[in-house]
Amino acid sequence: MSHVGQLRTLRVIDASHEAIVLDGDDDGAIPLPRAEAPAGIEIGDAIDVFVLTDSQSRPIATTARPVVTLGHCASLRCVTTGSAGAFLDWGLTKNLLLPFAEQRRPLETGQRECVLVYLDNSGRLAASSRLDHRLDETPSGFAAWQPVSLLICQRTDLGFKAVVDDHAIGLLYRDEIFRELQVGERIGGFVKRPRADGRLDVALQPPANEVKGELAERIVDDLRTRGGSSTLTDRSSPEAIAEAYGVSKKNYKRALASLYRARRVRLDADRVVLLDDKAS
Repeated sequence: MSHVGQLRTLRVIDASHEAIVLDGDDDGAIPLPRAEAPAGIEIGDAIDVFVLTDSQSRPIATTARPVVTLGHCASLRCVTTGSAGAFLDWGLTKNLLLPFAEQRRPLETGQRECVLVYLDNSGRLAASSRLDHRLDETPSGFAAWQPVSLLICQRTDLGFKAVVDDHAIGLLYRDEIFRELQVGERIGGFVKRPRADGRLDVALQPPANEVKGELAERIVDDLRTRGGSSTLTDRSSPEAIAEAYGVSKKNYKRALASLYRARRVRLDADRVVLLDDKAS
């Protein structure tokens, strides 16, 4: 089914009191409940819908928008459990099933879980939290320092596992994290390196030389807001620096050094003083 699980713009080909009928091409005629159709819609008009399946695996349409679509990942909340598995809130009236066989851990009502939406053997939309099995752990096509989207999906002894651009698994190391992270959070990041074994290491910050320039300007802006000086120096604790800027102490010291060499700041023993107060 080419449309199931996707947001589509489909043309109206028929209508009744109960439903609007949409042209689903290879999927055939797709009904949309009349109550969800815009007022005044006529045959030949186009309408934006999401296509899902009913209990008999037949495609149906809704004008509601789900949190996540087929082939993509999201953190969803369990609203109830039953004999088939857990049911997740994905923004539609019909909840998304997470079958027991696709659960990486038992799930209780109220808990959140990172899942991938897939089509089961019956052609129905379902969720899987067994991301290591569903996503590629040795992907190709990624380059070092490529910007990517990261979905933080699991805490590990080394740091966090993250879904990379919705189709691969990457590892984010604990000693390279300088801000609080939550499982289920989506954040921009970078591919640090595709490893020799094919797996991905990922990072929250770009290469050090790029961090230095961007961070230097943030430091200057912060100094301006503080009246021209700050007690956050190159001798401050890594924790204080991470809390203020979300970077490592090493990167903070590099940025300060570049500002010092450019004669934009003075580095005293207990403070950093702004010398150049011209906005860039």
